[in-house]
Amino acid sequence: MGLESYNFLLYPKKNKSSLTDEGWETFGEESVLFTNVKNVLDSMLNFLPYTPKDMWATDDAECYYSYSDETSIIEVQIGLGVMAEEVDEISVRFAVCNPEGTFEKALEICNELAIKLDMNVLDMKLQEILDFGNELQLMRSKKKFQEKKEKFYSTFDLPIGIIAKPIYCDEVFDVLKGKH
Repeated sequence: MGLESYNFLLYPKKNKSSLTDEGWETFGEESVLFTNVKNVLDSMLNFLPYTPKDMWATDDAECYYSYSDETSIIEVQIGLGVMAEEVDEISVRFAVCNPEGTFEKALEICNELAIKLDMNVLDMKLQEILDFGNELQLMRSKKKFQEKKEKFYSTFDLPIGIIAKPIYCDEVFDVLKGKH
């Protein structure tokens, strides 16, 4: 989870998650069929397969989707990015410099995936499983996002909102360097 992105981790409700020295890990016996995840993503509006520039050589392109419209780009990684019959986690992320409304769209996407696939949604920065009926918790989640966004812009001594177009996480530093 880099400075440029905000991340959610989805995993089966009967499984557990834990923050370790390596980052967030999930464990348990439950999983979801890869084909079910793919079918759900294929059925959702504005979702298409994509190949991230920062994808590892050992990753499989079939594991990557992105939601893209005129205001937001949100990325989804199925499992660990490597094809497997069963999946025990899904990562949802977006660049913190994406336009206003991207955070809310990411929450909508996470909620829809969680309902359709019977999964928990972990806000990795808040370090809590989200209850989409709990407005106070969702406000705390948004506050964590705002803090991370402000930290990103202050780290690079930029005014908030200077990057006004939707971009992928792996494009952020190219944009900052003026290459995009």
